[in-house]
Amino acid sequence: VGKIAIVEGNLSGDVLYSAQIIEIAPSITSALIKSLIEKGILSLKEIQNQLANIESKEKRKLCALVIGHKKTSPGAINKKTGITEFEFNDDLAIRIEKKVKNVDIQRVYRRTYKELPHDINELDPDFIISLHCNAFNEKASGTEVLYYHRSEKGKKMAEILLKHLVEHLKLPNRGIKPKTAEDRGGYLLRYTKAPCIIAEPFFIDNDDDLARAQEDIDGLAEAYAKTIEEIVEVV
Repeated sequence: VGKIAIVEGNLSGDVLYSAQIIEIAPSITSALIKSLIEKGILSLKEIQNQLANIESKEKRKLCALVIGHKKTSPGAINKKTGITEFEFNDDLAIRIEKKVKNVDIQRVYRRTYKELPHDINELDPDFIISLHCNAFNEKASGTEVLYYHRSEKGKKMAEILLKHLVEHLKLPNRGIKPKTAEDRGGYLLRYTKAPCIIAEPFFIDNDDDLARAQEDIDGLAEAYAKTIEEIVEVV
């Protein structure tokens, strides 16, 4: 009671949604600020501007971690195990989030493919990684990363992720693949505002590829975490 609190949330009209207390000033500091405001020496606008400056200096980068496909449309499947692309990456995303220390992570689940770029852009992330698995003929094998063909930052991100994935999985290196808006996956890469890459670390319909990914899934999550921490330096 009688203390000044710094509150963060989303303001719509006169209503503050998703509010959370960031910090509560000590009693003496609160009393001093209150006195300065009442005497007209300090305004609420000035306080707001100062807090905004502090926030901009301390704000961490945000990575949107997109889980490919959705529960009702789970993508590719491994016939032997029954595991789907969505199931694998949903679990993986949670593990990645726990391992990343210096970057904020926002997991993103698809409503519809058409709405996905808009939903991601609303979050205003600094960069985007979309988690997928490849599939073809149950024999194809290897690791690749997709990026938008005109994005230099996307290309650099793809190189970083490919390096860590190949180092961990030790599957054939299929390289980084530039994509246009018309290519498979290109819609997401083209219409997201932040640099975006699509991870295809292994072929889920290949039993050996899937087994390699599953035998150390925490190690795979760590490969992604290292990537995210490194990408911060280039975006």
